[in-house]
Amino acid sequence: MDLLFNRLPEANHKLPLAGLSCADGQHLPFPAASFDFVLQYTAFSSVLDPAIKNQMATEMLRVLKPQGIIIWYDFWLNPGNPQTRGIRPAEIRQLFPGCTYYFHKITLAPPLARRVVPVSWGFATFLESLKFLNSHYLTIITK
Repeated sequence: MDLLFNRLPEANHKLPLAGLSCADGQHLPFPAASFDFVLQYTAFSSVLDPAIKNQMATEMLRVLKPQGIIIWYDFWLNPGNPQTRGIRPAEIRQLFPGCTYYFHKITLAPPLARRVVPVSWGFATFLESLKFLNSHYLTIITK
């Protein structure tokens, strides 16, 4: 699903069986309890309005089956882009109240990774293992 229609033709060409659609995350065009997995990749950090984030989270929970899983991947810190705002675990818990969460910090901060990876992939992997240099959370959310 993408909010911008102009992205869908190329995506449909690359993934013809994916069933992609253009929609707003606040109003998902699917019946309640219709998905085993709901994936969220860097969408919430691009939304600055808390009411919109809440509606998106409500919709994700609505379309998730009772035993389903939300897979969340988003950054918690990005000081270089004022059009985004990182999301920390406390906010994720607030967006999905009453759920169970497993948080895992991953992804070496991209500005650092861009400098280190061309020199040494192994050193970049080591830095990523330190966790405090990681910029994203991979979070598993269940009802």
